[in-house]
Amino acid sequence: ILGFTHEAICIPRNLIGLVEGRSTYARLGISMHQTAPWIQPGGKGPIVLEIMNNGPLTVELTPLDDKPCQLTFFQLTSELPARISYGAKPGGGFQNQTHPIRPL
Repeated sequence: ILGFTHEAICIPRNLIGLVEGRSTYARLGISMHQTAPWIQPGGKGPIVLEIMNNGPLTVELTPLDDKPCQLTFFQLTSELPARISYGAKPGGGFQNQTHPIRPL
């Protein structure tokens, strides 16, 4: 299932983010991303989570109560130029998206 984080983020051009699941949920078989864990420099908006239940239990996540993922930030050795940062090209429709599938 695709879902959004409650929070919106804005990654500066000197950082890259990595979204990961948390151990408590992983032990139930829940993973938070399947293919896209990186949040690119210049990325803005809520984070789309590619949630999968690989376990035998039915798990219901409650918005604002459950906190199934975490972010790690890595500092780049130099700031990514604005012309090549995420969302700089026309058609970078996932910036500030409001639906997990459809770009803006």
